[in-house]
Amino acid sequence: MEPEDEETLLAQWNDPDVRRFLFDDRPVSRAAVREQIARSRSTFAREGFGLLTLRLRERPAESIGFAGLARLGERPEVELLFALLPAFRGQGLATEAARAVLRLGFEEAALDEVLAGADPPNLASFRVMERLGMTFARDEEVGGRPVRYHRLARAAFLGERAT
Repeated sequence: MEPEDEETLLAQWNDPDVRRFLFDDRPVSRAAVREQIARSRSTFAREGFGLLTLRLRERPAESIGFAGLARLGERPEVELLFALLPAFRGQGLATEAARAVLRLGFEEAALDEVLAGADPPNLASFRVMERLGMTFARDEEVGGRPVRYHRLARAAFLGERAT
């Protein structure tokens, strides 16, 4: 993500269908978008991973969502994040983007494990996690809301790709 993505991300993250699960249906401020871009750029520089905007090859000027890796709060764990605008869902794009992000995390950033979390009603995200080979890790409350986490180890990902 780059500073010039601010307007696009602000619009995407405030789309009701995007923020329903991603931001617990709370409006996302411009300051929060700027903070997320800055945090991602810093994490890329420091650890080799962060958040990426997603674009179609045939329409490179238009961002359709984002995917990436971020630290899970203050914990050492790393979380896979992804979201697409509603018009681009159901085409396998989230799975494709998430798989590329996992490749970056495991092969380039040498992560041992990646988590992905979603609200229990977010069945589409769980289908993506399953297609990636992720398995149930735990349930917990985040900000007073239930979140179900799945995990994938580097060895399982690399083994899956080798076959």
